[in-house]
Amino acid sequence: MAGDYVKDWEQLGAADPYFAVLTNQRFQRENLSEDALRDFFISGQQYIDFLFQLIRTHLDVNFQPVRTLDFGCGVGRLTVPLSANSTSVVACDASVNMLLEAKRNCEARGISNVEFVRSDDYLSEIKGPFDFINSFIVFQHIPRRKGERLVQALLERLQDNGIGALHFTYHKATSGARKFVKRLSHSVRLIHWAVNLLEGRPFNYPMIQMNEYDLNKLCLILQRNNCHHCLIRFTRHSMHHGALLVFQKKHFDSL
Repeated sequence: MAGDYVKDWEQLGAADPYFAVLTNQRFQRENLSEDALRDFFISGQQYIDFLFQLIRTHLDVNFQPVRTLDFGCGVGRLTVPLSANSTSVVACDASVNMLLEAKRNCEARGISNVEFVRSDDYLSEIKGPFDFINSFIVFQHIPRRKGERLVQALLERLQDNGIGALHFTYHKATSGARKFVKRLSHSVRLIHWAVNLLEGRPFNYPMIQMNEYDLNKLCLILQRNNCHHCLIRFTRHSMHHGALLVFQKKHFDSL
């Protein structure tokens, strides 16, 4: 069932796209007021402001990307502010419905420097190079092995001296029994339906997977791709512990 995550996101993109990005009741379709929508996009601007300040303080004081890739763009929460900080942006997502909503959001704001591309497990339609690659609260929804392949594909498209900012979850503060049930629900649709009912959702509500990554494996992938100048900022969303890896693809002699 893990391979169905793209199908789930197509359904989420059609049924409840903003809630699927930020799981707060304010962003559910039936609650999505103009104030909630404004706050949704303000949160994206605040994150990009924080990220650019972090990069300019620790990696490149003159950081101003020319060509940016927003991987897992969703409805464009980060694409919108990235478009104002880059000459051009490629916004990609596995869900056509998410891409259509992101395109509508950009058009409504008069944004014309964004290209929308559907992604697959090999990024076959996404051509580099990029001098900035961004992805936040995305990989957690992708099965780990697929996600690790995608990290490699992204780094191959990052030019020398380019900067990446990729976010991953690595731990969930919950009981072993709950983790076991969640793993089963990832592989057995009937169990997922049962969990939906127990948690008060329609039985066939699409799955929003939460996958944990091995930080040791991610560090190895970065090292093998000459991403040696690396910062880590820890995150926590509810029970999910994560790490934002911000790095520059720049060769250094071995220590």
